Amino acid sequence: MKSLRRWKSGAAAMMAMAITTGTVAPIFILSPANAQYRIGQFRNRDITIQSGARIPTTYEKDKILVSQDETVDITLTVPNNITDNRGNILIPRDSKIRGRIQPATISSRKGAQFVAREIEYPSGRRQSINATSNIVTRTETITRGARTNEILTDAAYGAGAAAIIGLITGNRKIEIGELLAGGGAGALASILLRRNSAELISIDPQTDLTLRLTSPLTVSLDNR
Repeated sequence: MKSLRRWKSGAAAMMAMAITTGTVAPIFILSPANAQYRIGQFRNRDITIQSGARIPTTYEKDKILVSQDETVDITLTVPNNITDNRGNILIPRDSKIRGRIQPATISSRKGAQFVAREIEYPSGRRQSINATSNIVTRTETITRGARTNEILTDAAYGAGAAAIIGLITGNRKIEIGELLAGGGAGALASILLRRNSAELISIDPQTDLTLRLTSPLTVSLDNR
């Protein structure tokens, strides 16, 4: 039993080391045919990251609040270098991934999902990217009398979410947090008949915004 505990502890330490180094090589299935090396000439160093690979991202706020029917533009950040098993940096840290949080449904439940459209590397180079997060159905209930400060502390929110919070709490001038670009005030129509409470989709950037490629992404090893 003691040996089992020591094994688990050692395994946990190894996982922690892998995470802190930012190396996620086992996640990627690379296509060797797309890595071309030319001796004595200009080296064309492109690698294709296959569909299904995961890209961890972060956002500067603790949570993102959106109504169930709105779409907002948002930019995520890649916090660590994404590398292959040879140590090649495929996606450098601080790369920006732009896209939208938009309505999505899973098992008949309304939710929200981030859909990526473009990645910008620290070098300034940009390219299209097709990737999505999981669908988030977690909700936060806003009730009359709720304190706006508590709801929006270190949060980003869509226009529709801000309008709903203002309607329910009576605070029509929301100044705390970060207002995201996009539309969404039309979501108010769904709660006009029950003004005492409403539910917003609550996204946790730390756990909900790991992206999965939906098509292959060919990257240059010279992006950094």
